[in-house]
Amino acid sequence: MKKKSMYDKKIMDLWRNPKNFGELRNPTHEHSEPNTICGDEMKIHLKVENGIIKDAKFFGTGCLVCIVFASQLTEKIKKMKVEDVLKLRNEDLLKLLDIKITSLKMQCACLSLNAVQNCLKKGKIKN
Repeated sequence: MKKKSMYDKKIMDLWRNPKNFGELRNPTHEHSEPNTICGDEMKIHLKVENGIIKDAKFFGTGCLVCIVFASQLTEKIKKMKVEDVLKLRNEDLLKLLDIKITSLKMQCACLSLNAVQNCLKKGKIKN
């Protein structure tokens, strides 16, 4: 099956209207992750209860690839066990959208996964 273009109608709609864009009220975890190559920066907010991700949001600045993958990833991880999210790999993320990604945009595509995993590892908010 042929991979979609980055400018496919569905991809463009996700970029214009990303799911889960914004901040959570009272997150249990938060983390900011920069992409030093292109200047994108993503902040992740998670609400984790009993080892399950109950809600996820992201915000920041990023290109089409960064925003679209963050939208899809935050949607996918809701209701997942933390341990399963930590096992996700870049290949799993790329399968979510099945679009052509150039090697230059690979770091943009994977920024959200890095941010979510680092958020879970070290972003717990102290009460």
